[in-house]
Amino acid sequence: MKADTSESIKPIQRNGITVRIRRTEKNGFERFVVDYRNQGQRKLVWRSSLADARAAANDAIDKITEGQGEVLNLKSADAHAVIRARAFLNGSEGETKIDLQIDEAVRIAADCLRLLGGRAEPLECCRDWLKRHAVDLPKISVADAAEELKKRDAANVDKARMHQLKVLLGRFVSDFHENVSDVQPVAVDEWLAQLTKINGGAMSEKSKRNFRDVIGYLNRFCVARGYLAKGTDWLENARNYSAAKRGTIEIYSPEEFKKILKAAGKELVPFLAINGFAGIRHEEIARLDWRDVALEDGESFISIYADSAKTKVGRMVPVKDNLKKWLLK
Repeated sequence: MKADTSESIKPIQRNGITVRIRRTEKNGFERFVVDYRNQGQRKLVWRSSLADARAAANDAIDKITEGQGEVLNLKSADAHAVIRARAFLNGSEGETKIDLQIDEAVRIAADCLRLLGGRAEPLECCRDWLKRHAVDLPKISVADAAEELKKRDAANVDKARMHQLKVLLGRFVSDFHENVSDVQPVAVDEWLAQLTKINGGAMSEKSKRNFRDVIGYLNRFCVARGYLAKGTDWLENARNYSAAKRGTIEIYSPEEFKKILKAAGKELVPFLAINGFAGIRHEEIARLDWRDVALEDGESFISIYADSAKTKVGRMVPVKDNLKKWLLK
């Protein structure tokens, strides 16, 4: 019989002691768990029927009461502490009364303090949580948020960046069919770790880093738009992947590079020559115009403007004699 958890079971309360009962399932059958504390130790008693569970709860209260003879001999300071504790639970005028027994309230406070380990006060954590969840977050899917991001950036970024957003976010969206508020950091970490190439081959660390960066970019966009609570970080558990390419870096000899240039088509020579002799990045060369290349009789330069540079900082790259000869051919 499958457990029915739709109906809550009222706890047994007597002599200032609270014993809770909850439904559960064990080995395919409905069971009832009697949950209480005795002398600081948590006790769990399993019963097959609700009637038996209630009887066990009352027995537990009787046993606890028998061991509480020391309560009759409370010192004055301890008695006043109990009175103050009840006052805190009842609250001042206008405050919400906390409907908990003293032992239950103390248990919750003790659990919080142990979990925090002295790093913060429970009240501080509660205020921070309320601040970040002060409003109901709008429901928007990962797919719709990604589309909004791409529309926003369409007029502000270059084609290469838009292609990256489309391809990388496309794979993320295809696997996360949920609202952005439901995305869990652990799921993102596992997804990145299991990423492979489209054809099933192993994906490089640099490629995984690109995926990681784009996911973080979408995350920050959702926070800025109010789709995620402030402080939400999908990448808090995600591994940092290396941007560096692995393996040995090979350098062409002058003769080898000369053969490459001679074998290349006429339209490709300027690209290869600038990359090989000036060390300018592929993406930056792709954005160059011949007007940016000044081949004067004296010093010659290639102008890399800020909106074309990867670092967004403009610079002047000297054109050496060997590069000038190949560009003038």
